Order: sequence, then structure tokens, then C-alpha cells
Amino acid sequence: MAETAPDIRELIRRDRAQPDSAAMAHVLVGTIFLALGAVLGALALISLAFPSFLPLGYGLLRAMAMLAAVVGFATLVLVGAAYFVLPRLTGARLWGERLAWAGLVLVAATTAAGLIVVGAGFGDGGEPFALPWWVDLPLLAGLAIPAVVALQTLRHRFESRTYVTVHFIVTGLVALPLVYLAGNIPGLDPVPGTVADLFASAAYVMVLVFLGVGLVHYSIVKSGDRPLAGRQLVQVAFWSLLFGAGWFGISQMAGGPVPTWLAAVAAVLGLGFPVGMLAATGSVAATLEGGWGEGGGDGVDPMATAAIAGSGFGLMVAILASIASFRTASVLVAYTTFWEGIVFGLVFGVIPLLAGAVLFQALPPMSGRRLFSAAQARRFIRLTLIGAGSLTALLVIAGVVTGYSWAGGSFTGAFVAVGEGWATASGPGLVFSGLAAAAGLITAWANLSLASLVFRTLTRGKATTQEVLVAREVES
Repeated sequence: MAETAPDIRELIRRDRAQPDSAAMAHVLVGTIFLALGAVLGALALISLAFPSFLPLGYGLLRAMAMLAAVVGFATLVLVGAAYFVLPRLTGARLWGERLAWAGLVLVAATTAAGLIVVGAGFGDGGEPFALPWWVDLPLLAGLAIPAVVALQTLRHRFESRTYVTVHFIVTGLVALPLVYLAGNIPGLDPVPGTVADLFASAAYVMVLVFLGVGLVHYSIVKSGDRPLAGRQLVQVAFWSLLFGAGWFGISQMAGGPVPTWLAAVAAVLGLGFPVGMLAATGSVAATLEGGWGEGGGDGVDPMATAAIAGSGFGLMVAILASIASFRTASVLVAYTTFWEGIVFGLVFGVIPLLAGAVLFQALPPMSGRRLFSAAQARRFIRLTLIGAGSLTALLVIAGVVTGYSWAGGSFTGAFVAVGEGWATASGPGLVFSGLAAAAGLITAWANLSLASLVFRTLTRGKATTQEVLVAREVES
């Protein structure tokens, strides 16, 4: 341990071979994309409710928001946290620190270029990022680098015991490029291509939730020197989330040109999502044992509160997704904003809360600066629960109302949800979509608050002890 007070320019420009330099850089760059993604997400929701209000349509703004928030923020920040945690759980220095930097540059540059390409109208329209193949290739290469770094670090480990977080980190980092590749297989017909897009887009988000859950378990144990409440619960969460990832994506095509057996498989395997989140929430709560209310002189501990809020909110979203995956419900809400509520809730609610919990614990030892404001951290949690929770609920309600309107018009023969009957069929749901736009502004405020807190911690936080990892070296 060493007393340090690093300047942010030093953190950005430090020697690329220094321990934790890649981790710190990933967090910094990811935080920039968080702010950008929050603004784009709010604009997308406004465009959804008021289509003629903005020059760019909902399709373009949504793809840009997802690219910035999912790849630019969530992927980079969670990969950076994994780079920070992995050496501490293996006893080995992070393998290929310079390669990790190269992966950061490749992913960040491709994401920035992708935002310009999609915004200019040159995207391919695929889910979820609409990137053309010549942007997909470098992004895929950048996503593969963290998997190589993690596997090589694990290969050189000195710690004989394998901690549960290591399973989550290595599996999640290996899954990211594989899932992205599955969603971008060339030469598929329209229907298989759409199924692959929907599955991969949902699975990619779920892999990030998977990574966040694993890293949160490290944070809650490390921050308070608490023993893990039960390894079995974490293992249930690991396998359930792993096998349940992504299946709710296929349910969005229920009633469409997909085999009946595929919808049934998606509904059954999709149960792994709520089961995994229930196990994860139980494990976090049992490990903390009420400790989220113990923040010393600053009040409630923001790290523990964010961990509980993120896992609990994730459980609520998982239950909604699981219920709507069964055919009787999925036929009703397919092609409605119901699934937008699930996706937006995960991307702008669950993942930021889990990432926030990890950052609240990791930033001080990573940077040598205390968290700038515990009050701002707690405000971020409250705003996220209010904003993202309301956003999810309103989009889900809008989807259910629209589904019943479509079905009611068809059954009674009063109208059909095409042509002139479209305005009549979609009208009731638009009320809730308009309210969701207001909730989206609160959600954007919450995410901007997290981005501000990270930057203020690095630039204005009080100096504290910084961890300097001294890895064991093999004697020649």
C-alpha cells in the first residue's frame, strides 16, 4: 500500500505496462460513453413518444444509444473492473497489459466510429447496434482481446484456490465475442438472421449482467472483510444465468415465422434468468447481512446499497421477461414496447447499478482517491431506481395495453392494426410511451450523475491509500 494522489492526466498517460493502468483507462473511457449513452437514450425515448420532434428517428437513436451504453460503457467498465480484480484473485500480474490497452483503443475507436456511421444512415439495421460488417470485424477483434488476456492471466496464476468471481470473469469475457459473432453470421436468410439478431442482442446484455453479478460478489466481500454467505447460491446463479442468457430475445418473435418448439425452448430455458437473479440477490443479501445500512459517519453504504438495488431490480426485470416468454403472454406483447422496457431496464438500470457498486469499491484502491461524495452515490441509486423503474414499468404497461388493443380490435372486428386502423390501435399505448419519455429523462440524469461522480472522484477526491499489487515471480 502506498500514499498517492494521482492527477487524472497521470492516470491517462501513465506507462502502459504499469499494473492497473489498463483497468483505470477502461473505466475512464467507459465513463465518457456512459454520459453519451444516457443522452442518446433519453433522445431515443423522446423520439419514440413524439416521432416528428427530432430529425433522427427512433431506430437510429436507439441503435446509437445501445452502442454507446452497452459496448462503450458497460463492456469497457466491466472489462476494466475484471482487469483490476483478476490479478488480486490469481496472484499473477495481468498478462499482456499492453495488449489490454490495444483492446481498449480498438473497442473505443470502433464504437465512436460506429456512432458516426449509424447516425449518418450507413448502418445495416440489425439488432442491436445496426453496425455494417466492416465495423463489426474490428469490434469483434477488440472484444476477443479481454478473453485472451483473462485466460493467459489465469494460466499463470499462483493462487491455488479458484474464487467464484474468477468463474464469472473468465466465462463472461470468453462469451462476449462468441455471442457477438452469433449475432453477425453472414449469409443467413431474413428469418434466421432476425432470430440470431434478437438472441444475440439479449444474450450480450445478459453476459454483461452476468459479469456484473460476479464482480459485485468480489466487491461486497472485499469492502467489509465479509465471508461469502454461500458458495452454492453463487453457483446456482452462475449456471442459471449462463443457460438462461438471451432466450427472452427469441420470445419477441412469438407468433411470427418461427417454429413452435423454438418458442417453447426459449420459454423454458428463459426461466434460468429469474432463478439466477433470485440466487444472486439472495447471496448478496445474505453476505451483507443488513450491512448496506452501515456506512459509518456518511450514512448508508452506497456500495452495498447499489449491489442490493442492482440485483433486486434485475430480479424484477427477470420475472417480467420470464412471464412474457410463455406463448399465451408472448403472443400478446410481441412487437410492442413491452420488450423495450425489459431492454432499457437492463441497460440503463440494472447494469449501471451493478457497475456502480463495483466502482464504489474499486475506484479508491485503483486510483488512490476516496469516493468524492457518498451522498451523490446514494442520489444516483435513488434516481436510477425511480427513473429506470418507472421507465420499465411504463414501457411494459404500454406494451400490454397495445397488445390488448390489437387483440380486441381483431376479435371484435372494430378495427385492424394496419393502415387507417393503426392510429386507433396504437393510441392507448402512446399515453404511457409519452410518460416513459419523462422517466427516461430521470434515468439519463441518474446515469450522468454516476459519470460525474467517477470524474469528480478522480480529479477532486481526497488522497487515500492506493493498492500496489506485487505479484509473485517465478525464479529462473
